[in-house]
Amino acid sequence: MADSPSAYLVVTATVRDREKMAAYNRALAETGLYARHGGRYLLVGRPVEDLESWEGRAVVVAEFPSVEAVRAFWHDPDYQERVKPLRAGAGDFHVAIFEGAR
Repeated sequence: MADSPSAYLVVTATVRDREKMAAYNRALAETGLYARHGGRYLLVGRPVEDLESWEGRAVVVAEFPSVEAVRAFWHDPDYQERVKPLRAGAGDFHVAIFEGAR
C-alpha cells in the first residue's frame, strides 16, 4: 500500500554470550532475510552515552515497508527454524513492531 507508513522492528538486548550472538548474526546475514522482506538496518549498536537506565543494552532498529512485512520476516520459516534458535540462551531480548508516522 502506497499510503501505509513504514514499520520498525525494534530489538533491545542484554547479551551474555557473544559467541552465540556472533553465530546468530552470521546466519541472519547469510539468509538475507531482512532484504527478502524489504527491511534495512537503521541502527545497530550500543549507546554512545547512557543518559538514563540503559543498563548496557544493545539496540537494533530495522525499517520495513509495512507491519505485514515485519510479520513476514518474523514468521519466515528460515528465521524461526534456522536463525532464531541460534540466539537461545545468548541473553535477554525485547522485540516489538512499531508503526511509523503517517
